[in-house]
Amino acid sequence: MKTYTYPQETWTEKECVKHARHAPANAYGDKPPKGIIARCGSSYPEYGQTIRFNGGTVKEGKWYEAVAVPLPIIPPSYEFRELTSWGLTIRKKEAPQSS
Repeated sequence: MKTYTYPQETWTEKECVKHARHAPANAYGDKPPKGIIARCGSSYPEYGQTIRFNGGTVKEGKWYEAVAVPLPIIPPSYEFRELTSWGLTIRKKEAPQSS
């Protein structure tokens, strides 16, 4: 499958904080969980997703069957977490619990 891949981003600690706090409301005013960067069922390609188009798409003058958006490179103090039926979020790693 001929796939156009967007350039991979690198997020700083400051950018991770911004994304982890963000919760954009939808058209009805409902807010998703904070930190969501890729929604389940999105028809637009978001981080960590590959979307195949019926009939393809044209990027930079060339035809592709699909587009892929790689996950950004993030600092080791952050992690991606999958939320069932919501999508992918970013959050600060929790400190290990002492016993």
